[in-house]
Amino acid sequence: MDVEDYRVARHRRLVEIAIELGVPTDRAAGVVDRVIEDQRRRILRAADPDEVVVPALREEVLGGRSRGPSLAVAALVAVVAAAFAVPLLTGPPDREEVERKVATIPSLVGLTSTEAVRALGRAGIATRVDPVPQCDPAGQVLGSVPPSGDTVRPDEVVTVVATAAPTWSCPADAAGRVQAWAFLRFLVSGSGRPRLAPEVRLYVDGEAAGTADGTQPATSSDWRWRVRDPVVAYAVRPVANDLGQPVVSITRGPLPATTCGLPTPMPSGVAAAPTRVVLTIDSAGPEHACQLTIDLYEDDDGAIAVVSVILPGGTGLGPPPWVRTRDDLDDLDD
Repeated sequence: MDVEDYRVARHRRLVEIAIELGVPTDRAAGVVDRVIEDQRRRILRAADPDEVVVPALREEVLGGRSRGPSLAVAALVAVVAAAFAVPLLTGPPDREEVERKVATIPSLVGLTSTEAVRALGRAGIATRVDPVPQCDPAGQVLGSVPPSGDTVRPDEVVTVVATAAPTWSCPADAAGRVQAWAFLRFLVSGSGRPRLAPEVRLYVDGEAAGTADGTQPATSSDWRWRVRDPVVAYAVRPVANDLGQPVVSITRGPLPATTCGLPTPMPSGVAAAPTRVVLTIDSAGPEHACQLTIDLYEDDDGAIAVVSVILPGGTGLGPPPWVRTRDDLDDLDD
């Protein structure tokens, strides 16, 4: 296939993939162009150039091929990973697991990198951890390569992509980000423990939905039917991006009057600047702009006192296809 024809046809989608892999928006096009140039000969010979370019793009961003003093994201990730963390390789699976021809990569949403390595190890899958610096608590799983749902052979290694401490300065919202990630883990895997008020007011799709006991786990009836099950059902569904799970975005500040066409709750007795968590599973265009949104409102003591959840399409997502509990994770540490 002609390289320029391929570039015109696929450039936009390749840029989206690069952004999903963590490349800053203003640098994604340059990274894609460099990969296409590097793979020019292989593209000309390939029946499907995507089978050449997409893996090469993953390697460029996540594999850490250094290019000297360039500021490209791939080099930045490689340097920071080498300086601050050594890729973690699990031991070989036992004989029974080796004899299995393939294993399916499970959902890793709501896990830390340590928890993900253990979960994959129980499935007989060897792993390495690729730390990606960003302004979030270190060790939060962003996805895997190959992504969840894919199958791997016993001799393959799955790369767990997780957050790592950056070398640059971050916005002054670290506490909110820690709370947000802990709340996601509290809901999805049960291993996180955010700071919750004794009684937490709940809103679902803009309407009051009662209260939940902040001292109870997310599997309790207070949390489960109103909040946990719908969020888990949404979060662990297969996602058509290269990391296989929703992209988590966290912001802090005043909220708009409406979210996804529904009224944004304005509860009393809480801080005016809540933390908003958005789980994006489809960023193809403005028609898909409504994603699962969780707003966390803190009281004067910094505890989460109000939780609001906006579910795309309402709450009719059905029961979660796979609900992990803390017991499933072998009582992993918080």
